[in-house]
Formats: sequence, structure tokens, C-alpha cells
Amino acid sequence: LGTDGDAALVMDTTTAVLIGRPDRKLLVALVGDELGRSLLIEQDVAEAACAALPAWIARPFVVHALPRPVRVDTPLPPGVVVSAPLDPALLIGLPDDIRADAAGAPAAAVRIVDQVPVAICAVSDQTEKLWDVGIDTVEPARRQGHATAVFRALAEAQAAEGRQPVWAAYEDYPPSLLLAARLGFQPVAHMIELFPPADR
Repeated sequence: LGTDGDAALVMDTTTAVLIGRPDRKLLVALVGDELGRSLLIEQDVAEAACAALPAWIARPFVVHALPRPVRVDTPLPPGVVVSAPLDPALLIGLPDDIRADAAGAPAAAVRIVDQVPVAICAVSDQTEKLWDVGIDTVEPARRQGHATAVFRALAEAQAAEGRQPVWAAYEDYPPSLLLAARLGFQPVAHMIELFPPADR
């Protein structure tokens, strides 16, 4: 993007990521005509991007990583099932919003208690070397170690395939930031997600 070729817009079916500093007019034209999805930007270009897209809503988030790679050396915790790809039958009994978030995940770990799923850690997105962590626990089962159990199980399964976890947490959602810290994640980057006016 731009006459100097100093920026790129990388897109998949759900997200667009802006890398570098684009020409403002080209960015406005591209976003207006073709994007149709949220846009992830680095913090140092936020002011320019927000000026170019004033009607868009900005939501800062923090990218986390573990200080050391996950190793594969622990047996599965009791009641945890790892499924790749995710078997939809494992979602039966979970609330609609949790099922919707996990649907279609390439892999997940589910904690089952008394034949009922109570927590899930799913791969939200993945590359050859990284996977994005998504964790949900049903309300009555929170603060009982279920999130840790499903995360550890899925992290080891993904490590066996050569992928390490990353965690993206919105700055205005403290529970996600606190859980990331509790699982040993550390902040490595600050970014911003811009949402189109229609997603306000």
C-alpha cells in the first residue's frame, strides 16, 4: 500500500491486519470499498489510522506470550478431552455463546464434570508456529481450576504439532488480562482493533 511500498494489508476471511504506514487516501479507499471486517493495527500507527477512519471504533488490546515454550510432558488432567478438529458433540450442554465462539475450531480441550462440559479452551486462530487461545468456563464452575486444566492440555497438544500459544486480551476486559497473567503469559505487544461503523 502506498507509493513507497512501506505497508501491507494482510487479510483472511475474518480479519485484516495493517502492517507499516500506508498512504492515507489508499487506506480510506480500500477500507471503504473492500474490507468489510475489523482492522488490526500497531499502536504506533493508531493516530494516523484513526484520523483516516474517524467513524471507526478503536479498541486497544494486549498480545501476550509465554516466557518459555510449552513442553510436552504431562498426562491429560482427569475429565479433559482434546479433540482435533473439535467434535461438535463435546459442545452439547454449553451455553449458546460459548458454543458459537468454539464452533469450527481446528482443535479444543474440554473439561467434563459429571458428564457435563464446564470449560473449553479452543484454538481461535493458528499459523504454522502459533495459535491464539480462547477460553470459556460456565459461570457456576469458575475459579475451580478448569480453565487452567483445559489450557494446559491444549497447549501441550499444540506444542506437539510445533505451535506455541499467544493470548490477545482487550484492555477494557480485566478478566481476560488476569487469566492470562495467572496462566503465566506476559505482554509482548500493544495493538488496536478498529471496528467499522456498522459494527458499533
